[in-house]
Amino acid sequence: MQVSGIMDDEYPLNYIEENYEVFDRFTFDYLFKRLLADGYDNEQAKDVILYNCSLSALVMQERLDNKYYLKIKVNDQIAPDLAELKEEIATKILLDKILKIL
Repeated sequence: MQVSGIMDDEYPLNYIEENYEVFDRFTFDYLFKRLLADGYDNEQAKDVILYNCSLSALVMQERLDNKYYLKIKVNDQIAPDLAELKEEIATKILLDKILKIL
């Protein structure tokens, strides 16, 4: 699949257009996997996101600069770093609720 068509004259894919601000790793991973599912390879998917989206420094560092995007597969579950983040947040919420009860 050619990336140049989307970058030249065509409108971005709907899910890219709806998520043009990519400020978190969850959104990046979601968009990246959608592009992979649509037939783009990892480099092409990265290029489509770079061309069409506004990215945060965190996303740039954690997904692009560290080349994590090369490890993402279309059928992957949640990335290990994001699973850890979700667990930390859930633990904090539970602890806050327990402390309020006590």
